Amino acid sequence: MAQRGLYELIQYLQRGTHLHIGVLFFGSFGNELCRLPHAATIHNAPVCTLLKSGASGFRRCFRCRNMAIRKALETKVAFGGLCSNGVYEYMHPVVIGGEVAALIFVGNMIEGGEENARLSAHLGTHTHLLSTMERGYSETDAAALAEILDTYIRALLREGEPLAGEKKDSLIENVKTYIRESMEFDLGCAHVAAVFHYNRNYLGRIFKQQVGMSIAQYLMRVRLSRARELLSGTCLPVIEIAARCGFGGVSYFNRAFKAEMRVTPSEYRKGCARD
Repeated sequence: MAQRGLYELIQYLQRGTHLHIGVLFFGSFGNELCRLPHAATIHNAPVCTLLKSGASGFRRCFRCRNMAIRKALETKVAFGGLCSNGVYEYMHPVVIGGEVAALIFVGNMIEGGEENARLSAHLGTHTHLLSTMERGYSETDAAALAEILDTYIRALLREGEPLAGEKKDSLIENVKTYIRESMEFDLGCAHVAAVFHYNRNYLGRIFKQQVGMSIAQYLMRVRLSRARELLSGTCLPVIEIAARCGFGGVSYFNRAFKAEMRVTPSEYRKGCARD
């Protein structure tokens, strides 16, 4: 019997709460039933959105998340804890055949005491957003919810077991998702291959075969695409946009952007304002 998609279950489990649940797939795991919208693969809640709005906050958040992901991939053990901003999150790796197939994130939870004070300090004048977070949700509760998702993900992966060629497709889609969510970092083929436990040359070769460009070229395209979105849709300073999109500095950002778009980031923004 066909299973319903993973996103439908996530929406059901979040209903009536302020929880935010996300799942990130790794390796060649995944199929159509496991497909998730962008908002279900990242930290997407009012508090997290605000805390990531500044360049320093954005770097702090993604550095913390990357460390947590690395820990989960290495230990293959579930754990909970506070992020650098004081938001509580529970991470549960789905381990299949000794490999981490996916990471389940149960977040947007708040605790009392000093942790609450730390978060309030980061929120500044926006402490009203504390009301958008889930209170009184214990780690035991989060673990039970993650176990439900773990069981469901395993069922979906068994039911939609891909053929050999489709496994490569799933791998590349997972790599592309990881790149999009980690573009702020100094990524490269070696780093991505290490995260996904694949040989660097093999991963680079099949990525180029299926995507039509190298991992480095794809990363640059993603960074520039995101930069265009931020330039046209926000008032963020160019220096902050450069940082958010993973460029080492404004000079490099200007060169890369002009090489692709034939105008500087500032000129591009002015053109968007006139349209």
